[in-house]
Amino acid sequence: MPTLSTLVRMKGHVSIEVIYDDHTEVIEQDNIVVNTGRDRFAALITQDSSAFPSHIAVGTDATAADLSDTALGTEVDRNAITVDFASAGVATYKAYFSKSEANGNTIAEVGLFDQSSGGTMFCRSVLSSTVAKTSSIALNITWTITLADA
Repeated sequence: MPTLSTLVRMKGHVSIEVIYDDHTEVIEQDNIVVNTGRDRFAALITQDSSAFPSHIAVGTDATAADLSDTALGTEVDRNAITVDFASAGVATYKAYFSKSEANGNTIAEVGLFDQSSGGTMFCRSVLSSTVAKTSSIALNITWTITLADA
């Protein structure tokens, strides 16, 4: 019998706008949809769950992302998703981290979750370029999940 993973390929992509006082830099990269995320997306489709992605977290651990990850290595802050929408097989989630949040940390990882703490992690990405977070930097994080034919 076909399963979600054999019928539909899930691809994650994260874009982080690093907003300085005088310019903006963008880090963009693909990421993995971890096993717990795949299970939760399947449960949502079959109405066995009502816990949608609701928060994006940032952390400092640069350990490579793995399908078995269930949390960030070292989470330092988590914010609610402020925008979410779906179009043409792509789900988009956005969260904002102000200049007063997560300061004094070198942001090396991000994750997509369904609760304000703990909860199920849908995706994890280790950044190709870390961000030394200070009070002169804000972050706009946009996460997309693309569903495509396998």
